Amino acid sequence: MPTETPTGTPTGQPAAGPAALPAFAAAEELERALGCPFDPDTGMSLARGLHADETETEPVDAYRAAWAAGLHEHLVPVAEGGRLASFETLTAVVRAASRRDLAVPVGLGSTFLAATPVWIWGDDEQRRRVAELVLGRAWGTAGISEEAAGSDLLATATRAAPVDGGFLLNGRKWLVGNGRRSSFATVLAASDPSFGLFLLDFDAPGQQAGDLPEGPGGVRRLPRVRTHGLRGHDLSGFTLDDLPVGPEAVLGRPGRGIEMVSGMLQYTRTLVGGMGLGAADTALRIALRHARERVLYGEPALELAPVRALLARGFADLLVAECTALSAARALDVARQRMPLWSAVAKYVVPGLCLDAIGACGEVLSARAYLREGVAGGAFQKLSRDAAITPVFEGTELVQLDTIRAQLLSRARRSGGSPALPLPLLFGFGEPVPPLAPRDQRPSLTYGGTDEVVDLLDEAVAALADDPELASMARRLLTVRDETRETFRNLSAVRGADAYEAARRHCLVHAGACCLHTWLQRRTALGGLAADRAWLSVALRRVLARLGLPVEPDRESEHRLVHRLQELDDDDRAFSLVPLRLAPQYRGPEPVRNP
Repeated sequence: MPTETPTGTPTGQPAAGPAALPAFAAAEELERALGCPFDPDTGMSLARGLHADETETEPVDAYRAAWAAGLHEHLVPVAEGGRLASFETLTAVVRAASRRDLAVPVGLGSTFLAATPVWIWGDDEQRRRVAELVLGRAWGTAGISEEAAGSDLLATATRAAPVDGGFLLNGRKWLVGNGRRSSFATVLAASDPSFGLFLLDFDAPGQQAGDLPEGPGGVRRLPRVRTHGLRGHDLSGFTLDDLPVGPEAVLGRPGRGIEMVSGMLQYTRTLVGGMGLGAADTALRIALRHARERVLYGEPALELAPVRALLARGFADLLVAECTALSAARALDVARQRMPLWSAVAKYVVPGLCLDAIGACGEVLSARAYLREGVAGGAFQKLSRDAAITPVFEGTELVQLDTIRAQLLSRARRSGGSPALPLPLLFGFGEPVPPLAPRDQRPSLTYGGTDEVVDLLDEAVAALADDPELASMARRLLTVRDETRETFRNLSAVRGADAYEAARRHCLVHAGACCLHTWLQRRTALGGLAADRAWLSVALRRVLARLGLPVEPDRESEHRLVHRLQELDDDDRAFSLVPLRLAPQYRGPEPVRNP
Protein backbone atom coordinates (compact mmCIF):
# COMPACT_ATOMS: atom_id res chain seq x y z
CA MET A 1 0.00 0.00 0.00
CA PRO A 2 1.22 3.57 -0.57
CA THR A 3 2.87 5.31 2.33
CA GLU A 4 1.09 8.20 3.97
CA THR A 5 1.95 11.68 5.09
CA PRO A 6 0.84 12.71 8.60
CA THR A 7 -2.38 14.10 7.08
CA GLY A 8 -3.21 10.77 5.49
CA THR A 9 -2.55 11.78 1.86
CA PRO A 10 -0.91 9.07 -0.28
CA THR A 11 2.72 9.83 -1.27
CA GLY A 12 2.93 6.99 -3.78
CA GLN A 13 0.67 5.27 -6.25
CA PRO A 14 -0.09 1.58 -6.66
CA ALA A 15 1.87 -0.17 -9.35
CA ALA A 16 0.48 0.40 -12.80
CA GLY A 17 -1.80 -2.39 -13.99
CA PRO A 18 -3.36 -3.23 -17.34
CA ALA A 19 -4.40 -0.27 -19.44
CA ALA A 20 -8.10 0.52 -19.54
CA LEU A 21 -10.03 -1.09 -22.36
CA PRO A 22 -11.29 1.49 -24.88
CA ALA A 23 -14.88 1.49 -23.62
CA PHE A 24 -13.79 2.19 -20.04
CA ALA A 25 -11.17 4.88 -20.62
CA ALA A 26 -13.74 7.65 -20.06
CA ALA A 27 -14.72 6.15 -16.69
CA GLU A 28 -11.08 6.12 -15.57
CA GLU A 29 -10.76 9.74 -16.71
CA LEU A 30 -13.84 10.65 -14.66
CA GLU A 31 -12.43 8.82 -11.64
CA ARG A 32 -9.23 10.86 -11.79
CA ALA A 33 -11.15 14.11 -12.18
CA LEU A 34 -13.56 13.47 -9.29
CA GLY A 35 -11.07 12.06 -6.79
CA CYS A 36 -11.72 9.53 -4.06
CA PRO A 37 -15.26 9.63 -2.62
CA PHE A 38 -13.84 8.88 0.85
CA ASP A 39 -11.83 12.13 0.73
CA PRO A 40 -14.05 14.73 2.43
CA ASP A 41 -12.47 17.55 0.44
CA THR A 42 -13.58 16.36 -3.00
CA GLY A 43 -16.72 17.87 -4.51
CA MET A 44 -18.50 14.51 -4.82
CA SER A 45 -17.35 13.10 -1.49
CA LEU A 46 -19.52 10.85 0.64
CA ALA A 47 -19.26 13.48 3.37
CA ARG A 48 -20.71 16.27 1.25
CA GLY A 49 -23.46 13.99 0.03
CA LEU A 50 -24.34 13.17 3.63
CA HIS A 51 -24.53 16.84 4.51
CA ALA A 52 -26.91 17.55 1.63
CA ASP A 53 -29.00 14.53 2.63
CA GLU A 54 -29.23 15.66 6.24
CA THR A 55 -30.36 19.14 5.23
CA GLU A 56 -32.52 17.92 2.30
CA THR A 57 -30.79 20.32 -0.06
CA GLU A 58 -29.36 19.83 -3.52
CA PRO A 59 -25.74 18.57 -3.49
CA VAL A 60 -24.48 21.71 -5.21
CA ASP A 61 -20.79 20.89 -4.74
CA ALA A 62 -21.32 17.47 -6.27
CA TYR A 63 -23.08 18.91 -9.32
CA ARG A 64 -20.31 21.45 -9.81
CA ALA A 65 -17.69 18.72 -9.59
CA ALA A 66 -19.62 16.55 -12.07
CA TRP A 67 -19.97 19.43 -14.54
CA ALA A 68 -16.29 20.35 -14.18
CA ALA A 69 -15.40 16.72 -14.92
CA GLY A 70 -17.60 16.78 -18.03
CA LEU A 71 -20.10 14.19 -16.84
CA HIS A 72 -22.98 15.96 -18.60
CA GLU A 73 -21.11 15.79 -21.92
CA HIS A 74 -21.65 12.02 -21.96
CA LEU A 75 -25.41 12.59 -22.27
CA VAL A 76 -25.02 14.11 -25.75
CA PRO A 77 -24.08 11.97 -28.79
CA VAL A 78 -20.80 12.73 -30.51
CA ALA A 79 -22.76 13.66 -33.63
CA GLU A 80 -24.46 16.44 -31.64
CA GLY A 81 -21.23 17.79 -30.13
CA GLY A 82 -21.05 15.64 -26.98
CA ARG A 83 -19.06 12.59 -25.87
CA LEU A 84 -21.68 9.83 -25.98
CA ALA A 85 -19.99 7.28 -28.24
CA SER A 86 -21.36 4.02 -26.80
CA PHE A 87 -23.79 2.93 -24.12
CA GLU A 88 -21.23 0.56 -22.64
CA THR A 89 -19.05 3.60 -22.00
CA LEU A 90 -21.99 5.58 -20.61
CA THR A 91 -22.84 2.73 -18.22
CA ALA A 92 -19.25 2.74 -16.93
CA VAL A 93 -19.36 6.52 -16.47
CA VAL A 94 -22.68 6.29 -14.60
CA ARG A 95 -21.20 3.55 -12.41
CA ALA A 96 -18.21 5.76 -11.53
CA ALA A 97 -20.45 8.68 -10.57
CA SER A 98 -22.74 6.40 -8.56
CA ARG A 99 -19.86 5.32 -6.32
CA ARG A 100 -20.09 8.78 -4.82
CA ASP A 101 -23.60 10.20 -4.64
CA LEU A 102 -26.57 8.66 -6.45
CA ALA A 103 -28.37 12.02 -6.49
CA VAL A 104 -26.03 13.23 -9.24
CA PRO A 105 -26.47 10.40 -11.79
CA VAL A 106 -30.19 10.30 -10.98
CA GLY A 107 -30.55 14.01 -11.75
CA LEU A 108 -28.50 13.71 -14.93
CA GLY A 109 -30.38 10.51 -15.76
CA SER A 110 -33.65 12.45 -15.73
CA THR A 111 -32.06 14.88 -18.18
CA PHE A 112 -30.95 11.99 -20.37
CA LEU A 113 -34.43 10.46 -20.32
CA ALA A 114 -35.84 13.78 -21.54
CA ALA A 115 -33.17 14.14 -24.23
CA THR A 116 -33.17 10.58 -25.58
CA PRO A 117 -36.30 10.90 -27.76
CA VAL A 118 -34.83 14.08 -29.21
CA TRP A 119 -31.63 12.27 -30.22
CA ILE A 120 -33.72 9.53 -31.88
CA TRP A 121 -36.75 11.29 -33.35
CA GLY A 122 -35.99 15.00 -33.19
CA ASP A 123 -35.39 17.15 -36.23
CA ASP A 124 -32.15 19.06 -36.79
CA GLU A 125 -33.26 22.16 -34.88
CA GLN A 126 -34.67 20.18 -31.93
CA ARG A 127 -31.44 18.20 -31.58
CA ARG A 128 -29.33 21.34 -31.88
CA ARG A 129 -31.30 23.15 -29.19
CA VAL A 130 -31.33 20.30 -26.68
CA ALA A 131 -27.61 19.66 -27.21
CA GLU A 132 -26.99 23.36 -26.56
CA LEU A 133 -29.00 23.18 -23.34
CA VAL A 134 -27.46 19.98 -21.98
CA LEU A 135 -23.89 20.98 -22.83
CA GLY A 136 -24.67 24.31 -21.17
CA ARG A 137 -25.45 22.41 -17.92
CA ALA A 138 -29.23 22.79 -18.14
CA TRP A 139 -31.58 20.25 -16.61
CA GLY A 140 -34.22 18.34 -18.50
CA THR A 141 -37.30 16.50 -17.31
CA ALA A 142 -39.41 13.75 -18.86
CA GLY A 143 -43.03 14.73 -18.34
CA ILE A 144 -44.45 11.22 -18.47
CA SER A 145 -45.64 10.29 -14.98
CA GLU A 146 -49.03 11.37 -13.64
CA GLU A 147 -50.42 10.71 -10.19
CA ALA A 148 -53.58 8.95 -11.34
CA ALA A 149 -52.06 7.09 -14.29
CA GLY A 150 -49.11 5.35 -12.63
CA SER A 151 -47.39 3.07 -15.15
CA ASP A 152 -50.46 2.98 -17.41
CA LEU A 153 -49.41 5.30 -20.23
CA LEU A 154 -52.80 4.97 -21.89
CA ALA A 155 -54.34 6.62 -18.82
CA THR A 156 -52.37 9.83 -19.44
CA ALA A 157 -54.73 12.75 -18.88
CA THR A 158 -52.55 15.61 -20.13
CA ARG A 159 -54.10 16.95 -23.32
CA ALA A 160 -52.63 18.74 -26.35
CA ALA A 161 -55.61 20.38 -28.04
CA PRO A 162 -55.08 21.51 -31.66
CA VAL A 163 -55.58 25.25 -32.21
CA ASP A 164 -54.63 27.66 -34.94
CA GLY A 165 -50.84 27.77 -35.05
CA GLY A 166 -50.18 24.76 -32.85
CA PHE A 167 -51.53 23.30 -29.61
CA LEU A 168 -52.71 24.23 -26.12
CA LEU A 169 -51.31 21.92 -23.45
CA ASN A 170 -53.18 21.24 -20.23
CA GLY A 171 -52.28 18.70 -17.57
CA ARG A 172 -50.30 17.87 -14.49
CA LYS A 173 -47.06 15.89 -14.46
CA TRP A 174 -46.08 14.56 -11.05
CA LEU A 175 -43.20 12.60 -9.54
CA VAL A 176 -40.82 13.52 -12.32
CA GLY A 177 -37.10 14.17 -11.92
CA ASN A 178 -35.91 17.79 -12.21
CA GLY A 179 -39.50 18.99 -12.33
CA ARG A 180 -38.75 22.33 -10.64
CA ARG A 181 -35.32 23.10 -12.08
CA SER A 182 -35.67 21.90 -15.67
CA SER A 183 -35.02 24.13 -18.68
CA PHE A 184 -36.68 21.73 -21.12
CA ALA A 185 -39.12 18.86 -21.04
CA THR A 186 -40.45 16.10 -23.24
CA VAL A 187 -44.13 15.70 -22.43
CA LEU A 188 -46.51 12.86 -23.25
CA ALA A 189 -50.00 14.16 -24.01
CA ALA A 190 -53.21 12.86 -25.53
CA SER A 191 -53.74 14.49 -28.89
CA ASP A 192 -55.00 13.80 -32.40
CA PRO A 193 -54.81 11.22 -33.87
CA SER A 194 -53.43 9.63 -30.70
CA PHE A 195 -50.86 10.34 -27.98
CA GLY A 196 -48.02 12.64 -28.92
CA LEU A 197 -44.65 13.59 -27.49
CA PHE A 198 -43.89 17.31 -27.25
CA LEU A 199 -40.61 19.14 -26.66
CA LEU A 200 -41.06 22.16 -24.38
CA ASP A 201 -38.33 24.76 -24.15
CA PHE A 202 -39.05 26.52 -20.86
CA ASP A 203 -36.44 29.17 -21.63
CA ALA A 204 -38.15 30.16 -24.89
CA PRO A 205 -40.43 33.23 -25.00
CA GLY A 206 -43.93 32.35 -23.82
CA GLN A 207 -42.85 29.18 -22.02
CA GLN A 208 -41.03 30.54 -18.99
CA ALA A 209 -41.80 28.32 -16.04
CA GLY A 210 -42.33 29.78 -12.63
CA ASP A 211 -44.07 29.00 -9.39
CA LEU A 212 -47.25 30.61 -10.78
CA PRO A 213 -48.53 30.93 -14.33
CA GLU A 214 -48.04 34.28 -16.03
CA GLY A 215 -50.89 35.56 -18.15
CA PRO A 216 -53.56 33.30 -19.62
CA GLY A 217 -51.25 30.35 -20.16
CA GLY A 218 -48.08 29.03 -18.58
CA VAL A 219 -46.21 26.47 -16.52
CA ARG A 220 -46.55 26.17 -12.77
CA ARG A 221 -43.89 24.29 -10.84
CA LEU A 222 -45.07 21.89 -8.16
CA PRO A 223 -43.41 21.51 -4.76
CA ARG A 224 -40.67 18.94 -4.28
CA VAL A 225 -41.88 15.61 -2.97
CA ARG A 226 -40.21 14.57 0.27
CA THR A 227 -38.60 11.15 -0.05
CA HIS A 228 -36.98 8.46 2.09
CA GLY A 229 -33.79 8.39 0.01
CA LEU A 230 -32.27 10.71 -2.60
CA ARG A 231 -33.32 13.62 -0.43
CA GLY A 232 -31.13 16.01 -2.44
CA HIS A 233 -32.78 15.12 -5.74
CA ASP A 234 -35.45 17.34 -7.30
CA LEU A 235 -38.41 14.97 -7.53
CA SER A 236 -41.43 17.15 -8.18
CA GLY A 237 -43.60 18.08 -11.15
CA PHE A 238 -45.32 20.83 -13.06
CA THR A 239 -48.74 21.88 -14.27
CA LEU A 240 -49.49 23.07 -17.79
CA ASP A 241 -52.24 25.67 -17.93
CA ASP A 242 -53.32 26.46 -21.51
CA LEU A 243 -49.66 26.50 -22.52
CA PRO A 244 -49.41 27.43 -26.23
CA VAL A 245 -46.82 25.59 -28.33
CA GLY A 246 -46.22 25.63 -32.05
CA PRO A 247 -45.97 22.69 -34.44
CA GLU A 248 -42.19 22.76 -33.97
CA ALA A 249 -42.75 21.29 -30.49
CA VAL A 250 -43.98 17.98 -31.90
CA LEU A 251 -41.41 15.19 -31.67
CA GLY A 252 -41.42 12.57 -34.39
CA ARG A 253 -44.55 11.46 -36.16
CA PRO A 254 -47.86 12.59 -34.61
CA GLY A 255 -49.67 9.86 -32.74
CA ARG A 256 -46.53 7.87 -31.89
CA GLY A 257 -46.05 9.15 -28.34
CA ILE A 258 -46.62 5.84 -26.54
CA GLU A 259 -44.27 4.08 -28.94
CA MET A 260 -41.57 6.69 -28.41
CA VAL A 261 -41.84 6.59 -24.61
CA SER A 262 -41.63 2.80 -24.65
CA GLY A 263 -38.57 3.04 -26.87
CA MET A 264 -36.71 5.65 -24.84
CA LEU A 265 -37.25 3.66 -21.64
CA GLN A 266 -35.22 0.81 -23.14
CA TYR A 267 -32.15 3.04 -22.84
CA THR A 268 -32.70 4.38 -19.35
CA ARG A 269 -33.82 1.03 -17.90
CA THR A 270 -30.49 -0.38 -18.94
CA LEU A 271 -28.49 2.53 -17.56
CA VAL A 272 -30.11 2.23 -14.11
CA GLY A 273 -27.92 -0.86 -13.75
CA GLY A 274 -24.83 1.35 -13.67
CA MET A 275 -26.27 3.19 -10.68
CA GLY A 276 -26.79 -0.04 -8.76
CA LEU A 277 -23.30 -1.31 -9.59
CA GLY A 278 -21.68 1.90 -8.36
CA ALA A 279 -23.64 1.92 -5.11
CA ALA A 280 -22.84 -1.75 -4.46
CA ASP A 281 -19.13 -1.11 -5.06
CA THR A 282 -19.06 1.56 -2.35
CA ALA A 283 -21.10 -0.61 0.02
CA LEU A 284 -18.63 -3.48 -0.38
CA ARG A 285 -15.68 -1.15 0.25
CA ILE A 286 -17.24 0.19 3.43
CA ALA A 287 -18.06 -3.32 4.70
CA LEU A 288 -14.70 -4.81 3.68
CA ARG A 289 -12.66 -2.06 5.34
CA HIS A 290 -14.75 -2.28 8.48
CA ALA A 291 -14.29 -6.06 8.63
CA ARG A 292 -10.53 -5.69 8.22
CA GLU A 293 -10.29 -3.15 11.04
CA ARG A 294 -12.94 -4.40 13.45
CA VAL A 295 -11.55 -6.79 16.08
CA LEU A 296 -13.92 -9.45 17.40
CA TYR A 297 -12.97 -12.35 19.66
CA GLY A 298 -9.33 -11.35 19.42
CA GLU A 299 -9.04 -11.25 15.62
CA PRO A 300 -10.20 -9.12 12.68
CA ALA A 301 -13.87 -9.66 11.87
CA LEU A 302 -12.79 -10.56 8.34
CA GLU A 303 -11.35 -13.82 9.67
CA LEU A 304 -14.78 -14.97 10.85
CA ALA A 305 -16.33 -17.48 8.44
CA PRO A 306 -19.83 -15.90 8.38
CA VAL A 307 -18.38 -12.46 7.59
CA ARG A 308 -16.27 -13.83 4.76
CA ALA A 309 -19.27 -15.70 3.35
CA LEU A 310 -21.41 -12.54 3.38
CA LEU A 311 -18.75 -10.52 1.57
CA ALA A 312 -18.07 -13.26 -0.97
CA ARG A 313 -21.75 -13.74 -1.77
CA GLY A 314 -22.36 -10.01 -1.95
CA PHE A 315 -19.42 -9.70 -4.35
CA ALA A 316 -20.75 -12.59 -6.43
CA ASP A 317 -24.17 -10.92 -6.62
CA LEU A 318 -22.49 -7.77 -7.90
CA LEU A 319 -20.61 -9.77 -10.56
CA VAL A 320 -23.78 -11.52 -11.77
CA ALA A 321 -25.38 -8.09 -12.01
CA GLU A 322 -22.36 -6.75 -13.87
CA CYS A 323 -22.39 -9.49 -16.51
CA THR A 324 -26.10 -8.85 -17.08
CA ALA A 325 -25.73 -5.06 -17.15
CA LEU A 326 -22.70 -4.97 -19.45
CA SER A 327 -24.23 -7.33 -22.00
CA ALA A 328 -27.44 -5.24 -22.03
CA ALA A 329 -25.50 -1.97 -22.38
CA ARG A 330 -23.45 -3.46 -25.18
CA ALA A 331 -26.62 -4.71 -26.86
CA LEU A 332 -27.80 -1.08 -27.05
CA ASP A 333 -24.74 -0.56 -29.26
CA VAL A 334 -24.72 -3.76 -31.33
CA ALA A 335 -28.17 -5.40 -31.04
CA ARG A 336 -30.73 -2.70 -30.35
CA GLN A 337 -33.64 -4.74 -31.72
CA ARG A 338 -33.32 -7.16 -28.79
CA MET A 339 -33.83 -4.43 -26.20
CA PRO A 340 -37.63 -4.71 -25.78
CA LEU A 341 -36.82 -7.90 -23.86
CA TRP A 342 -33.24 -7.44 -22.69
CA SER A 343 -33.71 -3.95 -21.24
CA ALA A 344 -36.58 -5.25 -19.10
CA VAL A 345 -34.57 -8.30 -18.03
CA ALA A 346 -31.61 -6.12 -17.07
CA LYS A 347 -33.87 -3.68 -15.21
CA TYR A 348 -35.43 -6.54 -13.25
CA VAL A 349 -32.19 -8.38 -12.47
CA VAL A 350 -29.46 -5.80 -11.90
CA PRO A 351 -30.96 -3.40 -9.31
CA GLY A 352 -32.31 -6.32 -7.27
CA LEU A 353 -28.97 -8.13 -7.17
CA CYS A 354 -27.16 -4.92 -6.25
CA LEU A 355 -29.59 -4.33 -3.39
CA ASP A 356 -28.95 -7.89 -2.20
CA ALA A 357 -25.21 -7.18 -2.26
CA ILE A 358 -25.78 -3.99 -0.25
CA GLY A 359 -27.94 -5.97 2.17
CA ALA A 360 -25.13 -8.47 2.73
CA CYS A 361 -22.81 -5.56 3.50
CA GLY A 362 -25.36 -4.27 6.00
CA GLU A 363 -25.23 -7.62 7.79
CA VAL A 364 -21.44 -7.31 8.00
CA LEU A 365 -21.76 -3.83 9.50
CA SER A 366 -24.59 -4.98 11.80
CA ALA A 367 -25.89 -2.12 13.98
CA ARG A 368 -23.43 0.30 12.38
CA ALA A 369 -25.32 0.02 9.10
CA TYR A 370 -28.11 2.12 10.65
CA LEU A 371 -25.98 4.81 12.25
CA ARG A 372 -25.65 8.32 10.87
CA GLU A 373 -22.11 8.52 12.24
CA GLY A 374 -19.14 6.25 12.84
CA VAL A 375 -18.16 3.86 10.04
CA ALA A 376 -17.58 5.88 6.86
CA GLY A 377 -19.17 8.82 8.65
CA GLY A 378 -22.57 7.15 8.50
CA ALA A 379 -22.54 7.00 4.70
CA PHE A 380 -23.86 3.44 4.50
CA GLN A 381 -27.37 4.21 5.72
CA LYS A 382 -27.72 6.98 3.12
CA LEU A 383 -26.40 4.73 0.38
CA SER A 384 -28.92 2.03 1.33
CA ARG A 385 -31.82 4.48 1.25
CA ASP A 386 -30.73 5.98 -2.04
CA ALA A 387 -30.21 2.63 -3.78
CA ALA A 388 -33.59 1.31 -2.63
CA ILE A 389 -35.34 3.32 -5.36
CA THR A 390 -33.37 1.79 -8.26
CA PRO A 391 -35.78 -1.15 -8.78
CA VAL A 392 -38.63 1.40 -9.08
CA PHE A 393 -37.07 3.84 -11.59
CA GLU A 394 -38.26 3.43 -15.18
CA GLY A 395 -40.93 0.93 -14.15
CA THR A 396 -41.24 -1.31 -11.11
CA GLU A 397 -40.22 -4.97 -11.01
CA LEU A 398 -43.83 -5.95 -11.74
CA VAL A 399 -43.86 -3.68 -14.80
CA GLN A 400 -40.68 -5.34 -16.07
CA LEU A 401 -42.05 -8.84 -15.49
CA ASP A 402 -45.20 -7.92 -17.39
CA THR A 403 -43.08 -6.72 -20.33
CA ILE A 404 -40.98 -9.89 -20.21
CA ARG A 405 -44.10 -12.05 -19.96
CA ALA A 406 -45.55 -10.47 -23.10
CA GLN A 407 -42.30 -10.84 -25.05
CA LEU A 408 -41.80 -14.50 -24.11
CA LEU A 409 -45.43 -15.32 -24.81
CA SER A 410 -44.93 -13.92 -28.31
CA ARG A 411 -41.94 -16.21 -28.74
CA ALA A 412 -43.89 -19.26 -27.55
CA ARG A 413 -46.66 -18.67 -30.09
CA ARG A 414 -44.50 -18.54 -33.20
CA SER A 415 -42.35 -21.06 -34.98
CA GLY A 416 -38.90 -20.65 -36.40
CA GLY A 417 -36.06 -18.52 -35.10
CA SER A 418 -34.23 -15.30 -35.79
CA PRO A 419 -30.63 -14.89 -36.92
CA ALA A 420 -28.32 -15.59 -33.99
CA LEU A 421 -26.28 -12.73 -32.58
CA PRO A 422 -22.55 -13.60 -32.37
CA LEU A 423 -21.70 -14.03 -28.70
CA PRO A 424 -18.13 -12.71 -29.09
CA LEU A 425 -19.66 -9.41 -30.25
CA LEU A 426 -22.22 -9.17 -27.45
CA PHE A 427 -19.77 -10.19 -24.72
CA GLY A 428 -16.74 -8.36 -26.09
CA PHE A 429 -16.76 -6.11 -23.03
CA GLY A 430 -14.52 -3.10 -23.46
CA GLU A 431 -13.90 -3.52 -27.16
CA PRO A 432 -14.80 -0.76 -29.65
CA VAL A 433 -18.24 -0.79 -31.27
CA PRO A 434 -19.57 0.89 -34.43
CA PRO A 435 -20.17 4.65 -34.04
CA LEU A 436 -23.34 5.51 -32.17
CA ALA A 437 -26.19 6.53 -34.48
CA PRO A 438 -29.45 6.79 -32.50
CA ARG A 439 -31.45 7.99 -35.51
CA ASP A 440 -30.27 5.08 -37.66
CA GLN A 441 -31.15 2.33 -35.18
CA ARG A 442 -34.44 3.33 -33.65
CA PRO A 443 -35.86 1.07 -30.93
CA SER A 444 -38.67 -1.33 -31.68
CA LEU A 445 -41.47 -2.42 -29.37
CA THR A 446 -40.93 -6.13 -29.93
CA TYR A 447 -38.44 -8.53 -31.42
CA GLY A 448 -40.51 -11.64 -30.90
CA GLY A 449 -39.01 -12.56 -27.55
CA THR A 450 -35.69 -13.66 -29.08
CA ASP A 451 -33.00 -14.22 -26.44
CA GLU A 452 -29.79 -15.66 -27.86
CA VAL A 453 -28.16 -15.34 -24.43
CA VAL A 454 -30.48 -18.07 -23.17
CA ASP A 455 -30.90 -19.89 -26.50
CA LEU A 456 -27.15 -20.56 -26.71
CA LEU A 457 -26.88 -22.11 -23.25
CA ASP A 458 -26.51 -25.49 -24.95
CA GLU A 459 -23.24 -24.34 -26.49
CA ALA A 460 -22.01 -23.10 -23.13
CA VAL A 461 -22.70 -26.49 -21.53
CA ALA A 462 -20.79 -28.24 -24.30
CA ALA A 463 -17.85 -25.86 -23.91
CA LEU A 464 -17.59 -26.73 -20.20
CA ALA A 465 -17.01 -30.43 -20.84
CA ASP A 466 -13.60 -30.28 -19.10
CA ASP A 467 -15.12 -28.84 -15.90
CA PRO A 468 -17.82 -31.26 -14.71
CA GLU A 469 -18.87 -29.13 -11.74
CA LEU A 470 -19.49 -25.96 -13.76
CA ALA A 471 -21.10 -28.00 -16.53
CA SER A 472 -23.47 -29.58 -14.03
CA MET A 473 -24.64 -26.18 -12.78
CA ALA A 474 -25.02 -24.95 -16.36
CA ARG A 475 -27.17 -27.99 -17.21
CA ARG A 476 -29.46 -27.12 -14.32
CA LEU A 477 -29.96 -23.68 -15.85
CA LEU A 478 -30.68 -25.42 -19.13
CA THR A 479 -33.38 -27.50 -17.47
CA VAL A 480 -35.05 -24.39 -16.00
CA ARG A 481 -34.90 -22.71 -19.41
CA ASP A 482 -36.74 -25.61 -21.03
CA GLU A 483 -39.30 -25.75 -18.22
CA THR A 484 -39.96 -22.04 -18.58
CA ARG A 485 -40.50 -22.37 -22.32
CA GLU A 486 -42.97 -25.19 -21.73
CA THR A 487 -44.82 -23.06 -19.20
CA PHE A 488 -45.35 -20.31 -21.78
CA ARG A 489 -46.53 -22.81 -24.38
CA ASN A 490 -49.22 -24.09 -22.03
CA LEU A 491 -50.39 -20.99 -20.15
CA SER A 492 -54.05 -21.03 -19.22
CA ALA A 493 -54.00 -17.34 -18.20
CA VAL A 494 -51.58 -14.98 -19.92
CA ARG A 495 -51.44 -12.74 -16.84
CA GLY A 496 -51.73 -15.42 -14.22
CA ALA A 497 -49.25 -16.13 -11.44
CA ASP A 498 -47.58 -18.87 -13.50
CA ALA A 499 -46.77 -16.41 -16.27
CA TYR A 500 -45.07 -13.93 -13.94
CA GLU A 501 -43.15 -16.67 -12.13
CA ALA A 502 -41.95 -18.06 -15.47
CA ALA A 503 -40.84 -14.55 -16.47
CA ARG A 504 -38.92 -14.21 -13.20
CA ARG A 505 -37.19 -17.54 -13.74
CA HIS A 506 -36.28 -16.57 -17.29
CA CYS A 507 -34.57 -13.45 -15.91
CA LEU A 508 -32.44 -15.54 -13.57
CA VAL A 509 -31.53 -18.02 -16.30
CA HIS A 510 -30.57 -15.08 -18.52
CA ALA A 511 -28.34 -13.69 -15.75
CA GLY A 512 -26.68 -17.07 -15.19
CA ALA A 513 -26.16 -17.45 -18.93
CA CYS A 514 -24.53 -13.99 -19.04
CA CYS A 515 -22.01 -15.20 -16.46
CA LEU A 516 -21.26 -18.37 -18.44
CA HIS A 517 -20.83 -16.50 -21.74
CA THR A 518 -18.61 -13.91 -20.05
CA TRP A 519 -16.41 -16.72 -18.71
CA LEU A 520 -16.20 -18.50 -22.05
CA GLN A 521 -15.81 -15.41 -24.24
CA ARG A 522 -13.77 -12.93 -22.20
CA ARG A 523 -11.83 -14.51 -19.34
CA THR A 524 -8.57 -14.67 -21.27
CA ALA A 525 -8.82 -11.15 -22.66
CA LEU A 526 -9.81 -9.57 -19.34
CA GLY A 527 -7.47 -11.62 -17.14
CA GLY A 528 -7.18 -11.11 -13.39
CA LEU A 529 -10.41 -11.78 -11.52
CA ALA A 530 -12.26 -12.62 -14.75
CA ALA A 531 -9.89 -15.57 -15.32
CA ASP A 532 -10.34 -16.90 -11.78
CA ARG A 533 -12.83 -19.78 -11.78
CA ALA A 534 -13.86 -18.90 -8.23
CA TRP A 535 -16.10 -16.02 -9.24
CA LEU A 536 -18.11 -18.14 -11.67
CA SER A 537 -18.50 -20.96 -9.17
CA VAL A 538 -19.98 -18.70 -6.51
CA ALA A 539 -22.00 -16.67 -9.04
CA LEU A 540 -23.75 -19.72 -10.52
CA ARG A 541 -24.56 -20.95 -7.04
CA ARG A 542 -26.16 -17.60 -6.22
CA VAL A 543 -28.36 -17.84 -9.34
CA LEU A 544 -29.36 -21.44 -8.67
CA ALA A 545 -30.26 -20.62 -5.07
CA ARG A 546 -32.58 -17.85 -6.27
CA LEU A 547 -34.22 -20.38 -8.56
CA GLY A 548 -34.96 -22.48 -5.47
CA LEU A 549 -32.54 -25.24 -6.46
CA PRO A 550 -30.43 -26.84 -3.72
CA VAL A 551 -26.72 -26.21 -4.11
CA GLU A 552 -23.78 -26.74 -1.80
CA PRO A 553 -21.57 -23.70 -1.04
CA ASP A 554 -18.05 -23.56 -2.44
CA ARG A 555 -16.09 -22.40 0.61
CA GLU A 556 -12.74 -22.38 -1.14
CA SER A 557 -14.04 -20.16 -3.94
CA GLU A 558 -15.70 -17.84 -1.43
CA HIS A 559 -12.36 -17.52 0.35
CA ARG A 560 -10.66 -16.67 -2.95
CA LEU A 561 -13.30 -14.03 -3.75
CA VAL A 562 -12.69 -12.25 -0.44
CA HIS A 563 -8.96 -12.32 -1.17
CA ARG A 564 -9.70 -10.79 -4.58
CA LEU A 565 -11.77 -8.07 -2.92
CA GLN A 566 -8.82 -7.15 -0.72
CA GLU A 567 -6.43 -7.07 -3.67
CA LEU A 568 -8.71 -4.87 -5.75
CA ASP A 569 -9.30 -2.47 -2.88
CA ASP A 570 -5.60 -2.20 -2.05
CA ASP A 571 -4.78 -1.60 -5.71
CA ASP A 572 -7.48 1.08 -6.17
CA ARG A 573 -9.45 -0.93 -8.70
CA ALA A 574 -13.17 -1.35 -9.27
CA PHE A 575 -14.87 -4.43 -7.85
CA SER A 576 -15.37 -5.62 -11.39
CA LEU A 577 -14.44 -8.29 -13.90
CA VAL A 578 -13.05 -5.60 -16.20
CA PRO A 579 -9.78 -3.84 -15.30
CA LEU A 580 -10.78 -0.36 -14.20
CA ARG A 581 -8.53 1.86 -12.11
CA LEU A 582 -10.24 4.14 -9.59
CA ALA A 583 -9.15 7.47 -8.18
CA PRO A 584 -6.27 6.98 -5.71
CA GLN A 585 -7.72 5.94 -2.40
CA TYR A 586 -7.84 8.46 0.43
CA ARG A 587 -6.23 6.66 3.35
CA GLY A 588 -6.63 9.17 6.14
CA PRO A 589 -7.30 8.19 9.74
CA GLU A 590 -10.92 9.33 9.38
CA PRO A 591 -12.00 8.52 5.78
CA VAL A 592 -15.27 10.44 6.05
CA ARG A 593 -16.35 13.29 8.30
CA ASN A 594 -19.27 15.65 8.11
CA PRO A 595 -18.26 18.98 6.59
